[in-house]
Amino acid sequence: MRRLALLVVALAAAACGGGDGDRAKPTPAPTRAAAAGPAGLVSEQVGRGPQTAYIVRPAKAGPLPVVLFIHGWGATRPRYYMPWLEHLARAGNIVIYPRYQDSVVTPPDQVLGNLIAGVRLALARVDERPGSLVVAGHSAGGALSADYAAIARQARLPAPRAVLSMYPGRSLRGVAPSIPEIAPAQIPASTRIVALAGARDTVVGTAFARRIAASASRVPRARRTYELIRDPAVADHLGPQRADAASRRVFWRRLDALIADARAPSG
Repeated sequence: MRRLALLVVALAAAACGGGDGDRAKPTPAPTRAAAAGPAGLVSEQVGRGPQTAYIVRPAKAGPLPVVLFIHGWGATRPRYYMPWLEHLARAGNIVIYPRYQDSVVTPPDQVLGNLIAGVRLALARVDERPGSLVVAGHSAGGALSADYAAIARQARLPAPRAVLSMYPGRSLRGVAPSIPEIAPAQIPASTRIVALAGARDTVVGTAFARRIAASASRVPRARRTYELIRDPAVADHLGPQRADAASRRVFWRRLDALIADARAPSG
């Protein structure tokens, strides 16, 4: 597993034009100029292909907290979650949405390296408030959110204060290949983990969410939570991707509360 982690970091660093793994500006990559979005927000795009990242942020300047939002398999464009991304940006967050695949046929063993490369490019473009990062992910992104938390320090990227993993999955039930796992036991003790599964999720089931919460052994038990969502309006696999009242109540509010808790002054 450590060999896999080192390979992912090496590939991501090489793709970004630097092997030292630090936060220095990488070799220039295509960047789409910031564009006006809804009132008070701007958006831009960095990178190319599966190592692209989209950024949605407030127009105001100054160091801002960051939310890393990792999409489900095949949802490579921000439009799939845009109402939620805009909600997070209006709340004062820089939102980074890495596109870690070209399409649904991208080899699963490449996606984490692609994600890391895209995140590195995006962080080089924004004024990040240190120690503010919170990660949220859905489906494959839910699994990758745990992987990012486990490998971030090794990749010399910001470690998340908290992770919200929603209906995580590494493959369809009984179908190979799957996204390789970075052992949850590598997630730092300081991380708050919330893993959600859907009672009506017939796509990935509940095992991946339960594993993330159970196997992040460095994290104190009181700081890791597994919850089964039973509300029939949102308990199916696509519940977190919708923007209706039920999804906002169950998922948006949970993430808002997790962000507030993770960033609250300690002591």
